[in-house]
Parts: sequence; C-alpha cells; structure tokens
Amino acid sequence: MIERFLIFGHRGSPKRFPENTLASFDETLRAGADGFETDLRLLFDRTAVLYHDDELDEAEIESLTYTQFAERGAMVDRLIDLSRYAGRTRMILEVKRSKWEETLIEHVGSWPDSVIASFDHSLIASLRDRDARIPLGITFHGYIVGVAEYAERVGATWCFPNYRFVDEEMVTSLHARGITVVPWTANRRAEWERLRELGCDGVITDLPAEAVEWRDG
Repeated sequence: MIERFLIFGHRGSPKRFPENTLASFDETLRAGADGFETDLRLLFDRTAVLYHDDELDEAEIESLTYTQFAERGAMVDRLIDLSRYAGRTRMILEVKRSKWEETLIEHVGSWPDSVIASFDHSLIASLRDRDARIPLGITFHGYIVGVAEYAERVGATWCFPNYRFVDEEMVTSLHARGITVVPWTANRRAEWERLRELGCDGVITDLPAEAVEWRDG
C-alpha cells in the first residue's frame, strides 16, 4: 500500500533542464520528488539510450548508431548512465519499442525500485513470460474496458493512464487487484487534487518541484 501521494518527474524536470537528461533527473530529486520517468530506445548498434521521439533529422532513431547521434550534434544519455540512481530513487522506464527484452533484463534486472512500462503491452507480456524480476506497468491514453483484469493478465502491477481518463471506477478496480495507479501528465494543482481524491497513488508531472511543494504544503 502506497503511504503517500507519489510525485514523479516526467522525463525529469523538463521545464528547468533538457528532458531525459541526468541534469533533469538530478533537479527532480533535489526538489524532493519520489522519482522520475524516462523514455528508452535501442539504437542500431545495440546502445540503449534515453530518447522520446521517433526520428532525428528525419532518420528513424533505431536506424542510427550512438556515434551517428553525436555526429548530428545530438547529445543523448544512455540507459547504463541510470545505474547511479539505482537504490536511490524509483525510476519508471518507458520503453518505446519492443524486441529488446533480453537487453532490458540485463541492464535493469538488478536495479531496485525500477518499473518497466510501455504503450506496447506485448513487450510487458513478453517480459512477464521471461519471468523478469522487475515490476511491470502498462501505459495507455484512453480508457480500457476491464482494465484491471487486462493489466493483471499481461503481468502489470503498475498502471499509467492518461490523467484525463481516470475515474473512481478505474482506480478502485485496479487497487482491488493490487495494482498501483500513477497517471500522466498532470501539471495543474486542481488536477493533482482530483487525482489524489480519486485514490490514485501518485502522478507523473512536468512540474515535480511545484507538485512536491503542493503535496508537502
């Protein structure tokens, strides 16, 4: 049972530092947040990086190597760079594409307080089938009918819905199956208050410092 309303920085603190960077994550933790969410992609040379978009200069991300990223002037942090946070905070790792489950398990399997999530729920089910000893979560935009049963079936113990679609029935049904509910990406006090009143366990926000001040104040 979550004892307090958790605050997670959406890609860190993107209003203060570039998103999905170590500086952004450090700022999130300085603000007193409970952790952060970040995006994961696997490059052509099998380097796992923290990156959200599908393309860079019209080139598909998964077709580029780490060196080619640098040649295009794009600085990107790597999944292995997150090891410094293991055991210090909770990390929500949103995987943008599947088919690299073994690499994920190799990198993240020993990190405490990490959650692997994805919009691609086949990846979550695949990790479950591999008996990955990592908490798993489903991320989604709209409203899934029977979401609690569905989440349990694919192996998720965390649920990350778009905050606009969250209602009391959703939260109650997920909690009944022991599933933690943390919506994304709410950035207003009224939204945080509504989600807390509905019984959500926390929120992912672009404004972690402001959310922490609201919660703790």
